[in-house]
Amino acid sequence: MPRKFFRRLTPNRQRIVNQPFLRPVAQFLGDPNLWHLNRRSVSGGVALGLFLAFIPLPGQMLIAAVGAIAMRVNIALAVAMVWATNPITIPPLLWLAYQIGAMLTGAELAPPTGEMSVGYAMSQLPAIWLPLGVGLLTLSFISSLLGFTVIRVVWRINISIHKRRRRAQRFLRMRQSQRDSRKH
Repeated sequence: MPRKFFRRLTPNRQRIVNQPFLRPVAQFLGDPNLWHLNRRSVSGGVALGLFLAFIPLPGQMLIAAVGAIAMRVNIALAVAMVWATNPITIPPLLWLAYQIGAMLTGAELAPPTGEMSVGYAMSQLPAIWLPLGVGLLTLSFISSLLGFTVIRVVWRINISIHKRRRRAQRFLRMRQSQRDSRKH
């Protein structure tokens, strides 16, 4: 099930490699191992993407792709997981990161004194950069570790269920063949 689920989500390797604007890097993207869906590559891609999602850098998707090539993990999932932080989720995640960072650094949580806006937030940056940075790094590590672990555990459980089903089917076929041999 995990493989089928992720196969539906990931784009076709050939379609990506054949894009004209990707010709200069096609030799790197064409490696089938970067698109393979196994427990290691999927969990690594998810972990890398989630880690980078909370680091406020320009070009996160490009960094995720380069990191996936370097780490030999699923490139499509690494790039897709960067979108865990998007224009809709980033405001509450920044607030959560600040709260976590303030708790870890012991910074005083000052209530907003002005209207909440981008300008107000930028004016407060000198006071909030340390708790915000610590909080974002903490969220990066936690989400990355959690994503990696959840994928590995779910994959392992799915393999166990699949093996049990196959064993049960073999047992039923064996019992059926024994019954059939007794009839004759």
